[in-house]
Amino acid sequence: MTPPGRRVLAAASAALGALVLSGCAALPRAATADVRTLAKIDGWRADLATPPQVFSALEVAYDPETAQRMWQENVPPGLPARGGDPTRFGLYGDLADVDFGGQAVALWSGGQSGSCPGWLSQVRRAETSHVVVTEELDSGIGNACSRDRNVYRTVVVIERDQLPSESSLASAHATDDDPECPAEVLLAAYPPP
Repeated sequence: MTPPGRRVLAAASAALGALVLSGCAALPRAATADVRTLAKIDGWRADLATPPQVFSALEVAYDPETAQRMWQENVPPGLPARGGDPTRFGLYGDLADVDFGGQAVALWSGGQSGSCPGWLSQVRRAETSHVVVTEELDSGIGNACSRDRNVYRTVVVIERDQLPSESSLASAHATDDDPECPAEVLLAAYPPP
C-alpha cells in the first residue's frame, strides 16, 4: 500500500491532462510576496490527507501558540542549520523571528523530484478568497529532472495580506500558479490537537 501523500507523477499528469482537455481559465495576476522557509523536513505529517487529485497542502497558523505546536509536531530535533535556497532538509530560520502582527506561519506539504529539489517560494492572494502558490525547483545541470515524486514539508512564514483572514479561511481555496490549468491545493487552518 502506498503511504499517504506518496503519489506518482503519472497520476498527477493524468489529472492535469483531464483538466487541460476540459479547458482552464487563466488566473488574474496580482502582487506576489516571497515566503521565508524556517525548516524543511522529509515526508508529510502523519495525519495529512488530501482530497483526490490534490497533491499539495497549505495549512496556516495565525497565532504563536498554534505555530509553536506546528513546529513541535513537524520539526524533529537535530536538523542541521542551513542557508540559501531550501533545497536540503534542515533549519533555515527560527519561529522567534516571526512578527505575528503582520505574518502567519504555515506548513507547506508538496512533492519534489529526487534529482530536482523544490520549495514553496511565493504566495499571493489573487482574489479575496483565492490564494495562488508558486514552487521553485533547483533543476541542476542540464535541466533534467527525474520523474519520481518525493513528498516533503516546510514550515514557512507568509505575509498576512497574502492570505484570507482567519475567519474566512474555511471558505477560501488555493491553486498553483499554472496560468493555463492551475492545480488545486488544500488550504486549511493547521488542525487542532
